[in-house]
Amino acid sequence: MLKQTLKITFSLLFILTPLSKYEVKAQTNISTPRVCSQDLNKEISNIINQPDQRRATWGILVQTLNNRETLYQVNSEKYFIPASNIKVLTTAAALMKFGADYQISTPVYITGDAPNINSLTITGKSDPTITSENLKELAQELADSGIQQIDKLVVRDNSLAGEVINGTWEVSDLSYVYAPPVNNLILNENNVTISLRGERINQSATIKWSDEIAGRQWTVNNKVVTTNNPDDNSVRLVPNWRESTIEITGMLGLNKDSRSWWLSIPNPQQYFLDSFRDILGEQNITVLSAQIISDNEIESFRDDQIFTQLKSLSLGEIINSTNKNSNNLFAEVLLKQLRDDQGSEFENIKKFLNPLNVNPQTYHVKDGSGMSRQNLVTPSAVVATLQGIADTQYGEMFRESLTTAGVDGTLKNRFKDTSIEGKFQGKTGTLTGEVSLSGYLEVEDYTDLVLSIMINKSSQSSAVSREAIDQIMLVLSRVEDCSSF
Repeated sequence: MLKQTLKITFSLLFILTPLSKYEVKAQTNISTPRVCSQDLNKEISNIINQPDQRRATWGILVQTLNNRETLYQVNSEKYFIPASNIKVLTTAAALMKFGADYQISTPVYITGDAPNINSLTITGKSDPTITSENLKELAQELADSGIQQIDKLVVRDNSLAGEVINGTWEVSDLSYVYAPPVNNLILNENNVTISLRGERINQSATIKWSDEIAGRQWTVNNKVVTTNNPDDNSVRLVPNWRESTIEITGMLGLNKDSRSWWLSIPNPQQYFLDSFRDILGEQNITVLSAQIISDNEIESFRDDQIFTQLKSLSLGEIINSTNKNSNNLFAEVLLKQLRDDQGSEFENIKKFLNPLNVNPQTYHVKDGSGMSRQNLVTPSAVVATLQGIADTQYGEMFRESLTTAGVDGTLKNRFKDTSIEGKFQGKTGTLTGEVSLSGYLEVEDYTDLVLSIMINKSSQSSAVSREAIDQIMLVLSRVEDCSSF
């Protein structure tokens, strides 16, 4: 029956049934006619005025890339909560300031001579890409230099208390990986995973951390009981970020693994210090004392006391991960890097977007990732950023940093087996009630489009909102110039 239905022409389907009844994939194999650009208003209006969408607030702007002709707009100059679409502005501004090859340097200073040195100090500069492997390489380098003892190990993190956690984020989000602390000494992206395994009947399930040192950051009240029923898997985890506690309840079958939860690190400076001290011990380097320094005094080290510098991934690689995988930590660090002696990051984002002709009155930034519901951005601001960056030397690199429909990143499973697969590079965004999609669309036998679609104040699920957006995208993928007909 389904195969017979799919053979019906698109026009007849449109007359008989609302678009919302069909999945995007179901439309793929239907022979669909092209849409004249002058008919876009009617086609898109039919979608956004569906019963399940008409109470939401829509903002849309669609332009041609080559000459910036506006093909469709609704509320394009009104403010919307953009969710992760704010990352388009964050990454573009960082790219304009630093260039794609820039790396964040974390200096490592030593005083004294091997084998017993007086001090080793690591000064954090907010490199979000430092891993345990980097610290192991540093420890190996220290050991190869003949160092056997460090009298005082110091990690310096000048992050202000109000900066580590953004005050505009929801408290309920702070325990999870998507809302990590943003400090100056970041290790393993400030996150850890926890899971459980049922190993002994009628006993508490065994807790398994991806990193035991990170796990010590949390106090766990484990009430999960192991049963002899292999189908039992009703584990519930409730973290309390303010107190760094976790309560876990439920039942778990014998030899059964629970799902994994990705959590943030409550005290990232202590985690960095504890981890590095442990790694030094693996190289038989003794540490007599260790401390965290958070003051803002000017460092008094001489250049010849720099033992080495840890180098981050290139800014291009960081931006690639930020946009494709919607990495919130990376986005927050990029925004933080915009700060300088001339102004705050929130002031300077306007400074570095101005050359792209992005009107500073069209956006209001409160974070770099989109977690904040106090961000306000117009569709025109996002489109202007995409248009502007495309005209720079970074245009191709920036476009490639975006997730590709049906191929990778946050769009890997969207637009599969459609005409859009591999033809759209964009940025997704989702908060409860707010869904957005912006980027570049390659249209067959037509010019490339630049677009931003935002839905706010929706009572529908994110899946329903995304489906409506995808219907609009399918319409745009069929646009053609009918002026010569």
